[in-house]
Amino acid sequence: MKKNRLKQANSVKSIIQKMTSNKFFGDGLRKVFIKKIWLNVMGKNVSQYTENIYIKNNTLFLKINSSALKQELSYGKDKIIDNFNNEIGSDEIKKIVFI
Repeated sequence: MKKNRLKQANSVKSIIQKMTSNKFFGDGLRKVFIKKIWLNVMGKNVSQYTENIYIKNNTLFLKINSSALKQELSYGKDKIIDNFNNEIGSDEIKKIVFI
C-alpha cells in the first residue's frame, strides 16, 4: 500500500488557504472565518448587533441592526479595516459598507 505523505511541512495557515480556495469548501468556511474574525476584532458587544457579514469585491458588508452603533462604527472605518486586515493577515479589505 502506498502512503501519501508530504515531503515538506506545511503551516496551518497555508493548509487553510488551500481549503478555502476549493469551491466546495470555500464559501461555507469563508463565512465562518469572517464571523469569527469580526468577533475577534470588534468583541462580543458589537458582534451581537451584527446580523449579516460578507466580503464581495474587497468590500466588507455588514448588516448592523442598531442605527446608533452603525453611526459610531462609521467614524472608525479606517481603524476597523486595519484591524480586520491584520487579523486576516492580508490587505484584502479596502472598504466597509454598513447596511
